[in-house]
Amino acid sequence: METKEFISLLLSSQEWQIFECKRALAKPGKALESITALANSEGGLFVVGLEDPEKAQGTNRLIGISESPDNVSELLNLIHKEIDPPLKAVNTSELEITNAAGKLDKLLLIYIDPDTDIHSIKNDGTYVRRGRSNRQLTAREILQLKYAKGAISYEGELPESSPLEALDMGLVEKYKKYTGSAEPDVFELLINNGLAVRINEEKRINNAGLLLFAKNPSIALKRKCGIKITHYLGTQPNYSGEPNFLRRPFSVEGPLIRQIEEAFDYIKNWIETSPPRLEGTRFKNKYRYPLWVVHEAITNAVIHRDYSIQNDIQMRVFDDRIEIESPGVFAGNITISNIRSDRFARNPLIERTLNRFGDESPNLDIGEGVNRMFELMKEANLYDPLYLPPPFTTNSVLVILFNLEKISYWDTVSQYLDQFHKITNKELRKVTGIKDSVKASRLLSAWVKNKLLEKVRPSKKGTFYRRPGIKSSTALFSPPPENNRLSAK
Repeated sequence: METKEFISLLLSSQEWQIFECKRALAKPGKALESITALANSEGGLFVVGLEDPEKAQGTNRLIGISESPDNVSELLNLIHKEIDPPLKAVNTSELEITNAAGKLDKLLLIYIDPDTDIHSIKNDGTYVRRGRSNRQLTAREILQLKYAKGAISYEGELPESSPLEALDMGLVEKYKKYTGSAEPDVFELLINNGLAVRINEEKRINNAGLLLFAKNPSIALKRKCGIKITHYLGTQPNYSGEPNFLRRPFSVEGPLIRQIEEAFDYIKNWIETSPPRLEGTRFKNKYRYPLWVVHEAITNAVIHRDYSIQNDIQMRVFDDRIEIESPGVFAGNITISNIRSDRFARNPLIERTLNRFGDESPNLDIGEGVNRMFELMKEANLYDPLYLPPPFTTNSVLVILFNLEKISYWDTVSQYLDQFHKITNKELRKVTGIKDSVKASRLLSAWVKNKLLEKVRPSKKGTFYRRPGIKSSTALFSPPPENNRLSAK
């Protein structure tokens, strides 16, 4: 992205979950509040020297940092001295501009990446980003945020009680067989694998041990920790009159490995027994999901969900898609932009244990699962899996698998979005060769309807479209390389 395009992107962006701007005259303490809020949320970009979009428009927002160099210097010092613990991933650069007065000036760009730490301002408080505002957290909310980010994990904590009688001993024996353990004492086996602890003379199974081996973890832990399956007729829930269920919603409970098996078996049976449909002169399968992709999506939801949240995984099945909503936000450094390549284990004990079930293991644990999901959907000429974290969901991550063949122009548009992050009707026609603006509008409307794009009206300049998940991706604000100069150590 060239400097001119990057400045245009800044000027067209409203303040929201991962973006905020302030003039250099603003109090450095208030700017520091926003920077810690971004770090405690999904990361993002903070720009100094850019006027609030509600107070000015267009290039009149380009005030520059020359307005108050002392405030800028103080803010950089506060970032390194007053945030506890210190930010692991913060970079600053300067962007050369011509300010609203027509003089050469600069914007200060502060990039904050998410991490697992919860950052506070010394002698002040702990903040998170909520939409375009910052909110100070209570002690209880800070604890909940630590669970959400993976700073602490529910899996290693101890329940009120955990008797051996709660365990599925047949499953424990199967685990012993696959691990090659000769340990006769079940408690010792679990202790050796991090699933139980010895406190003085008492042996206690932790939450991970019960989730993995209890006959019914929902009973043993006294909370919702299963999978709720709701199967609809059609493509939308019917909120008036009789519910349009194909069958009554039901819950899948039991040890985690069995939850994965039963939920997947339900989908597999539905796909394999559905009658084919006539396309042209040939009958073809109505549902084209690669089964491996469905299995991986269910497995990831079970392994990576936040078990401190008392709720089931929600699996909703429609004629044109499968939705799997997992309690908890992305943990650690995971974002929309890096989910195909980066890894973070919120529940490493659960992940490791499930991986040790040999041929019956639901996961390979080699870090390629999500990327392979995308590749297999591409091979089937289906749209990419769509991941939607907050603010599109409430404290959860939703993945949607579409039973929709890609319109021939989508790959070209998708590549354009990867580079420029948004597209207009005019740009769509330019990159695809479509001459008719009405046809282009129909394509864009179809993609919006299927949740592949969202429609944005930032100003009188016109409408553009972007991926829904882009709101959680700091990649939207990657700096122009010629302006990526570090201004603070």
